[in-house]
Amino acid sequence: MTLSEIRAELLGQHAGLRSLVGELRPLAEKLRRGEATGDALREGIVRLASAFSEHSAREEALLRHIIPTVDAWGAVRAEIMDETHQKEHAELERALRIPKLAGNVVSELFDRILEHMEVEERSFLGEDVLRDDQVLVEFGG
Repeated sequence: MTLSEIRAELLGQHAGLRSLVGELRPLAEKLRRGEATGDALREGIVRLASAFSEHSAREEALLRHIIPTVDAWGAVRAEIMDETHQKEHAELERALRIPKLAGNVVSELFDRILEHMEVEERSFLGEDVLRDDQVLVEFGG
């Protein structure tokens, strides 16, 4: 699998996660207003947690050994990937354990997930990082 194919797959997963968050936001807003959402919001959060977990596992499997080698910042990029995944996984787990969901808590969780993906896209999923060609710089004569 080429680096551009890896990038396309992971960005496609990001698009799917963003879409799911977009579907669930109105339910979180409804809950925030005190309106009933039935089981739809909790079921949606379970789907989101599952999709996010699958994405993170795939991302780590594909990038764990690549990211440290992409450039001089590779080790830092890998550290960012590990730290943010752990943080976001903990947030999802905590949200799923809340016996009675609160609309504002869910909205904040959605915001964190979207922010997490933006950091990933800037830090290690950009075209400047995952590219099939290598840029070699020669110094001297």
